[in-house]
Amino acid sequence: MPTEVILPKVDMDMATGQISRWFAEEGATVKKGDVLFEIETDKAAMEIDAPASGVLRDVTGKEGVDIAVGAAVAWIYADGETYAPISPIE
Repeated sequence: MPTEVILPKVDMDMATGQISRWFAEEGATVKKGDVLFEIETDKAAMEIDAPASGVLRDVTGKEGVDIAVGAAVAWIYADGETYAPISPIE
């Protein structure tokens, strides 16, 4: 099962956040701990690390768009794991 990459809560008052920059793109191989993206807050920019190693897929978190804290922004598929696109919840 792929590992979900979520938008974390990096500030006490944070209900939504924006990804200011992706460091990895769709289909890239990432290692646990690699910087995946950056979140811009009122106070600072925070780099978010990969929670697992594998291939980054289904990147739904777009730059500059408000995203709810805890929402999935991408998935990481382990080596050899069968890729099946994640269906967005309607």
